[in-house]
Amino acid sequence: AAQDGQDAVAGPAALAPLLPLRAEGDRRPLFCVHPGAGVSWRYTGLLPHLGADQPVFGIQAAGLDGTRQPARDAREMVEGCLGLVRSVQPDGPYRLLGWSYGGFVAHAMACALQEQGEEVELLALLDAPLPHAGEHDAGTAERQVAGLLSRVAGLPAGADGPPGVEDVLDRVGEAHRAGSSPVSRDEAASIAAVMRNNLRIAPEFTPGVFRGDALFFSATQDLVPAADARDLSLAAGKADAWRPYVRGAFEDHAVPCGHYDMTEPDPIARIGEVVAKALRPASG
Repeated sequence: AAQDGQDAVAGPAALAPLLPLRAEGDRRPLFCVHPGAGVSWRYTGLLPHLGADQPVFGIQAAGLDGTRQPARDAREMVEGCLGLVRSVQPDGPYRLLGWSYGGFVAHAMACALQEQGEEVELLALLDAPLPHAGEHDAGTAERQVAGLLSRVAGLPAGADGPPGVEDVLDRVGEAHRAGSSPVSRDEAASIAAVMRNNLRIAPEFTPGVFRGDALFFSATQDLVPAADARDLSLAAGKADAWRPYVRGAFEDHAVPCGHYDMTEPDPIARIGEVVAKALRPASG
């Protein structure tokens, strides 16, 4: 059952805005919103845990495959993501999930859907930082882009932290020629440009209040006090920061891993088990 997701990620449509991780199934789809890297490939790890009858679609950032311009601002990003969701499922109730950056985009989508009179029956946030207005620091962003790009391309982490983005792109090119990177240098450059854009518009997200229940999954390792965190993804206390923006029940599940390891096999299995139960409330 997991093979369909692997095929989507390996195929020519791997950078398309809509990534069908599992198109088959007669239940309402689960839409998984891209993290800061812009690609939704890592959600393939959910598939074995959700049942073969559960369709799963990845929502990827505009601008990866050249068919759309990157979102100019937060509003355009949310509208673009909702357009992709409606292309698959025109009417609610909707099921949304997002890891990291994708969590606060999913929350914004859920609020927008409610404003449009739609029902959102599942909102799951995987260790999402609460966005807050602030100065966009280009230097910090470049370090984050280099680190994220290394992870997407499957490069081993350097002992002294990620090198510059151009160095990472060169290493991706070498790895791709050797058959060990899923993306080429050109594709990685497109991903890097989308990452920069995602980080640029992140401070524009101002959370509304979601009128419903939410599932939250908190990474418990490698955390930094929020006041000291250059990378908001590593800040402690993310779940508590979100509580004022969810009006229903807020269920926080601890996951023993670091933020960037949420989609590794053991953590995603724990997450998938909880999400699977939430997707099948009627069956007990």
